[in-house]
Amino acid sequence: MSLWDELGAEERTVMQNAIEEAWLCHVIGDHLGHASAGGAVWTFGTDEEAIRALIPRFAAITKGLVVRGLIELIPTERYDDWPEHVPMTEAEIDAALADPGTWVSVHATGPIMVMTTDHADRHLGR
Repeated sequence: MSLWDELGAEERTVMQNAIEEAWLCHVIGDHLGHASAGGAVWTFGTDEEAIRALIPRFAAITKGLVVRGLIELIPTERYDDWPEHVPMTEAEIDAALADPGTWVSVHATGPIMVMTTDHADRHLGR
């Protein structure tokens, strides 16, 4: 059984975005997206109301993946120091995940990047 088999659909979306070193504000839109152009292009969901409705669920899922050591969140201002950056504290993570701006706009709280950890990379064979 692989790590992917252990994850639910929303967790897979977060992990895929972490692999791509994406912005957290794009995760829910990616989850709400759909294939277009004959399946060759992924179109992100942009319905802000739908995104906002999913924030509590995705905040909990993201926090769970952080706790499991599979992903980390890196604010933009700390990314230049990666991999020697100062990790976010639990309070910073909780505040970022609770802030709707983290989820709906790249201009809101930083933005916050979601990345896999070394632990996850080992499980993923990376």
